[in-house]
Amino acid sequence: MYAKRVRNILFVGAIMLVAMGCNGSSEMKYTTAKIQGTVSYQGKPLELGKIRFIPDGKVVNGQVAGKAVFADIKDGKYSLSSEEGATVGKNRIEIKSYRESGRNVVTSDGDGKKEKEIVQFIPETYNTESNLSINIKEGENKHDFDLK
Repeated sequence: MYAKRVRNILFVGAIMLVAMGCNGSSEMKYTTAKIQGTVSYQGKPLELGKIRFIPDGKVVNGQVAGKAVFADIKDGKYSLSSEEGATVGKNRIEIKSYRESGRNVVTSDGDGKKEKEIVQFIPETYNTESNLSINIKEGENKHDFDLK
């Protein structure tokens, strides 16, 4: 049950990220590259999560060449093929993961039932306020992230 809820939350989050990244077509040319690596948190592989690559290049006419993409993290590993990969150049990185908080909360459907609370536990400095960045090169890339 817990794994299914986490997957559902991550899926909804992924859809929202895609929708935010699809706010219009861009005529700007860009190249994507294959990337893989590992993500650990407090010394342990991150069981489940998402990693997002956001192009952080030169702005031309209010646009940055490229698009934000995300990859699933499972058992501490992530990968993207060159076709679905990260935009070549500087990318800002956001990493998120969810788990049970240990508390029960009233369900949102108004029936008064309680369910286990699921929370995003990775510190904001690695996602909404992330200062993580990497440079993606053409070809194959490997980047590991060790979050404290």
